[in-house]
Amino acid sequence: MCLQCGETNCGRYGNKHSLGHWQKTKREQEATMRVEQVASGMEALGHCLALGLEDLTVWCYECQAYVHHEKLHALIKHAEKIKHGEDGCTACEPDAAPSVGTSMAVQVHAMHGRLGDPAWAAPQLARACDDEARPGYKTKKAHEYLDVPEVLDKKVKLLAELMRKSKNCVAYTGAGISTSSGISDYATKARNSIATSSTDGAKASPWAARPTPAHRVLVGLHKRGILKHWVQQNHDGLPQKAGYPQNELNEIHGAWFDPSNPVVPMDGTLRTDLIEWLLEWEDKVDLCLALGTSMVGMNADRIPVAAAQRAKSGIGIGMVIVALQETQYDLSSALRIFAPIDEVLTRLVVELELEVAAASSGAATDTEQIFDNLPYDEKGAFKSGAKLSLDLREGSKVGIVNQPDWDKKRWGPMGVVIQAQNSLQEEGHIAIRMGGEGGVIRVLGRWWLDDARQGKVPHLPVVPWVEK
Repeated sequence: MCLQCGETNCGRYGNKHSLGHWQKTKREQEATMRVEQVASGMEALGHCLALGLEDLTVWCYECQAYVHHEKLHALIKHAEKIKHGEDGCTACEPDAAPSVGTSMAVQVHAMHGRLGDPAWAAPQLARACDDEARPGYKTKKAHEYLDVPEVLDKKVKLLAELMRKSKNCVAYTGAGISTSSGISDYATKARNSIATSSTDGAKASPWAARPTPAHRVLVGLHKRGILKHWVQQNHDGLPQKAGYPQNELNEIHGAWFDPSNPVVPMDGTLRTDLIEWLLEWEDKVDLCLALGTSMVGMNADRIPVAAAQRAKSGIGIGMVIVALQETQYDLSSALRIFAPIDEVLTRLVVELELEVAAASSGAATDTEQIFDNLPYDEKGAFKSGAKLSLDLREGSKVGIVNQPDWDKKRWGPMGVVIQAQNSLQEEGHIAIRMGGEGGVIRVLGRWWLDDARQGKVPHLPVVPWVEK
C-alpha cells in the first residue's frame, strides 16, 4: 500500500505494480518541477514509501531499503490492529513468558510452512529468553524452539524433495550458520543456547575459524548442481574455506577476506555490482534456503521474500527457513524447520546421497607471494592472454579494485603488504595495511590467488600500485 496516496497494488515482487506506481509518480513530479527547484538540488521522489500488507514492513523505493523510523511506529501499530484485530495476535505473543517444554502457539503454517502437514506436532520451546533477538529491527523474542524428532525427520525428507525439484536454488545465510564454528552472532541471547552448544561457549578468532558441517554440505550441494548460488550476509570467509567458489558467492554486506569489499558500516553503501547481482538472482530464484538469518529487514532479505511471493502466485517453490528462533516471515515459508542448521544439513546428506569433503586443518599448501602471468589487465579485470605480475611480499604496494567511494575517501586507494598474524600466515592469507600507520588492516584470502592463476574470478581485489 502506498503511504503517500493509499493506492494498493500487488507486492514489490511478482508483477511489480507497486514499483510501477512509484516510477509513474516520480515521472509526474519531475515533469512539474521548475528550473530553480532543480538548480537548488531538489529531487523528485515520487510515492516512494510502500507498506507491505503481508509482513507490515515499509520499503523505500528511492533508498532501495527497508525503512525504520519513529514516525512510522504508530502507523504500523494501527496496521497490526487492522490485520490481527484490536487485541493483536494474543496467541502468538502471550503476556506471560512461555516455559521450557511448552508447545509453540502460532498458526500452523508458521510452525511448519504451507507445504507442511497440519497434523504434525508443534515445535517445543527448548530455551526461553524474553529479550528481543535483534533490538531496533522488526524482530521476535530470542526463544529457541526445536521440532520433535519424528517431525524433523519428515521435514528433512520434504526438504530433500523440494531441492530435487528446484532449478534455481539459492542459499541465503546469516550469522546462525557460523555460530557452531565459534563466531558470535547478534541474535543469540538465551543462556546455554543450542546454537553454541557444540562449542561449549568457546569463541574462535574470526580469522582462524573453520567451516561448519553446514558450510561443507552446501559446497557438496553446489558440486552436485543442486545449489546454484549463495548470498552470504556474513563476512567470515567460511564458505570459501569449505571450498565454495568465490565467483558463485555474493558477499553482499562485505567480506573480511576481500580488500575490495570492506564490511559496510551504517553510513556506507552496498557495492553497486553486488546489488545488481542480487537483483539478477531475485528474479531467478525458485527455492531459497534461509539458514540462520533473523530476516529483520535488510535489503538482501528481498531474495527469500521474492521466492515466497512468487510461490504464492504458483511460480516456483518458495522459501525454506531453518532457524531456532522465530522470524517475521515464518508464515510465508513453504517449509519451516526449527533445528540446528548443522543437524538439518547433515541429515540432508543421507537423503540426497551427497558427497561431502571431510573437515580440514586449513593449513596452506602454497605460500608463494609473487604471482606472474596472471590473465588479468592492469585494472584487475580478467583478460585472456594478459600476463599481469602481482608482488605480495612485505612492503609491496597494491591498489584496490572496485573500491567503494566511501571506503576510498576514508582510507585511500592504496595499501601496503605487511606481516600477517600467525593464524593468517598459517592459512596463506595476505595482510594489507591501508591509510598508513594507525590505519586499517585488510586481508586477501588465499583462494583469490589460487583462483586468479586459473582466471576463475572476473576481477582481482588488488593490482600492483602505480604511482601517479
